[in-house]
Amino acid sequence: MSFDALFRPGRIGTVDIRNRVLKSPNSTATANMDGTISQRTVDHYRRLGEGGVGLIMTEYTYVDEDASKAIHNQPGMSRHEHIAGWGWLVDEVHATGARIGLQLAHGGRQKFLGTAPIKSASSSSWDYVEAIAGVIPEPLTVDEIDEIVAAFGAAALRAYKARFDLVEVHAGHGYMITNFLSPHTNSRTDDYGGSFANRSRILIRIVDAIRAEVPREFPLSVRVSVTDYEPDGIPIEETVELCRMLEAHGVDVIHASGGHHDLMEWEVSPWFNGRAPHRWGWEKIKPAVSIPVIGSGSLVAPELANEIIESGSADFVSLGRAMLADPDWARKAQAGRQLEITPCIRCNDGCLHRGLDKGRSVGCTVNPSVAEEGTFPILPTHVVKRVAVVGGGPAGLRSAAILSDRGHRVRLFESDELGGMLLHARGSTVKQDIAALVDHLVYEVEHRDVEVVRARATAADLRASGVDAVIVATGAPLREADFPIADEVNAVAAVHVRADAPLHGRVVVIGGGLQGCETALRIAEMGGTEVTVLEQQDSLLTGDEVPYDVMKLPLFLDRAGVRVRTGARVNAVNAEGVVVAQDDREEVVAADTVVLALGRRPASADLADELRAAGIDVHVIGSAQRPGRVYDAIHTAFFASRLV
Repeated sequence: MSFDALFRPGRIGTVDIRNRVLKSPNSTATANMDGTISQRTVDHYRRLGEGGVGLIMTEYTYVDEDASKAIHNQPGMSRHEHIAGWGWLVDEVHATGARIGLQLAHGGRQKFLGTAPIKSASSSSWDYVEAIAGVIPEPLTVDEIDEIVAAFGAAALRAYKARFDLVEVHAGHGYMITNFLSPHTNSRTDDYGGSFANRSRILIRIVDAIRAEVPREFPLSVRVSVTDYEPDGIPIEETVELCRMLEAHGVDVIHASGGHHDLMEWEVSPWFNGRAPHRWGWEKIKPAVSIPVIGSGSLVAPELANEIIESGSADFVSLGRAMLADPDWARKAQAGRQLEITPCIRCNDGCLHRGLDKGRSVGCTVNPSVAEEGTFPILPTHVVKRVAVVGGGPAGLRSAAILSDRGHRVRLFESDELGGMLLHARGSTVKQDIAALVDHLVYEVEHRDVEVVRARATAADLRASGVDAVIVATGAPLREADFPIADEVNAVAAVHVRADAPLHGRVVVIGGGLQGCETALRIAEMGGTEVTVLEQQDSLLTGDEVPYDVMKLPLFLDRAGVRVRTGARVNAVNAEGVVVAQDDREEVVAADTVVLALGRRPASADLADELRAAGIDVHVIGSAQRPGRVYDAIHTAFFASRLV
């Protein structure tokens, strides 16, 4: 496919940009504790530049030494000593041909360090942060507001001295400036609260302070949330008027995103939310201003990003997690190599749940090298081996591709269709990101020198073939029902529910874990169904799930019309439906089709043990090692395959 619109040159203010693709700010938590830049930070941003992106916007950077720092190992631009490290990073990025901008921010009530002081427009607290250490926000005094305004101006001047191409003010996503803009978090009664003019005053003052400090030809961007999606929050009409004001005060580009941290399903949209969720908003901003508008938010696919530019919906597109997943996103898209792009699956598992939320640096489910750029290269092997990969799911596919790249002779054994337990995603709108990953993983194997054997591999077969090493990627077997199911019942395992064979009528999904919930969403989108989820626990998603799924997925089930019954133990399934025990009584939930989403059980180690006993080098990966998520499949495949 051709994505020509994405790769037309663009311009922001006085700065020419080689294409319309921006790297959106993502926290990496790779800076030193004092906010100075580390080698890891430089390596990360240089690698992004090498990937062909036009403009890189760095992660949010604190502006003062009081309360603006929001997260561990966040970079700063609050002191003169910060300039040198940033200058080093800027030079490294410029050497790749990319432009680079610095995003300045004040954490406000979203201070994930949880330490005092937390400063905001009002004392309105976010329970997530308050739970860390019991600290609630202190309303900023007018004198403190004056100091923050000056701090933004001084930080912008430092960015100019470091030779950034532009500077951006983060006025979205629930940070300090948004705390003022939104009536949801601003209950002030002074000149900074109440009316729209008052609530926007601090941002306009910050813009004016920056314009007073840096030359007019130094471009200034402001990132806004089109709305915070709170019922009593920022209306789009105010955001449009705000953008008009910003242009009048010397802003050169609007970077439009949406949401705030308390509604993460909008700020960092998960797989079950649609792509480009804020498009409706930036399309209201664009005709109201004459400066460029950057569209941002889950623009993970090049065909979507290209259509946005081609249609005139936005002037630039901004991608964050998509370039954590594949820093070569732009270069591959420009060459029309769409299937070679490792797609972001919007799982928020590697980047947030197992990364920043744990106090670590950022990670990625599908890219084990993010924030570790250059540390784990795929190197040619010194000794070519005959390697068998047993299993064609995500772990086996990824392993086979890496082993082939290293120069091994690879045979992949899979008796069924390649893709394993992720095949259910194909054809589903709600699972389109996982479907893209399946297509990518299969493509990567089919376009390499990997022999695919459509058969089940036994230990005897493998021993007889003379293999030097075996990768066991057989996955984990489905957990069997511990209740009777009558023969005449139309019962199907969740992993076998497919969009190309839609279900109809009354569908009961047994199991309210992640598998059950995502299957219920897929069935609901088929149309002509009434879906009920039965879960014996008192709530859905009680396993080791990504917290954003736990918090928000039930809301999307409700919006899709899926009925949920918790505390419901299944005793049997018969021709009339599902027999459920609840509150010391039994009833039958009528069903035309019963879907079993009972999870998985640990895999047998027999194959690996038998091969090891024969002296064969064996590596067990993915859910064959232990039942897990896509993260575990890709990461275990990556690290094991480097060692064979």
